[in-house]
Amino acid sequence: MKKLSILTKSMIVTLTVAGIGATAIAAPIGNTKAATSSGEAVSAMQSKISLTQAITIAKQNAKGDLVSAEFDYDDDNATSKYEVEFIGNGTSYEVKIDANTGKVLKTEQEKLDKKDMAEYSAMKQAKVTLTSAMQTAAQSVNGKVISVEFELDKGQSVYDIEVVKGNQIYDVTIDGNTGKVLSSQVDVEDDD
Repeated sequence: MKKLSILTKSMIVTLTVAGIGATAIAAPIGNTKAATSSGEAVSAMQSKISLTQAITIAKQNAKGDLVSAEFDYDDDNATSKYEVEFIGNGTSYEVKIDANTGKVLKTEQEKLDKKDMAEYSAMKQAKVTLTSAMQTAAQSVNGKVISVEFELDKGQSVYDIEVVKGNQIYDVTIDGNTGKVLSSQVDVEDDD
């Protein structure tokens, strides 16, 4: 029995050491996600062009009503841009703008499907405008808006907004009819 006990103890020690080693190796992987989110937040804060300025630039290159705008940071190339979308006459117009120079990088357009048209129709009926929702979200976190999008969430008109403050990104949901903040929390980065 003593030999079995020593063998068992040896296995426990070996497994424990292996587990600690695996944890040490896995720790940087876990922190990479936080670093990515932090990198996007820092990049957004340091961009020379604001989301509002990007929207103004995009308006000169597209038609229709503003339906979404977002900051996009590419880790691989360390580049950042804004993607601004308008809808007019059943067509979506997307304008991509360099976040540091304000230069229009690309303009695309495509016809909307029925689901997109229904969402657009709901947005047109919302009492709160997209720009007003942006202001409310920025004030609620005391930060800089980097993304805004209108959505129908279980039949409710809402604006999903990301606001950066320091090195954190907050997800803020604004009611499209009352303008009230429905939720505000630190973004838990998902793999894109």
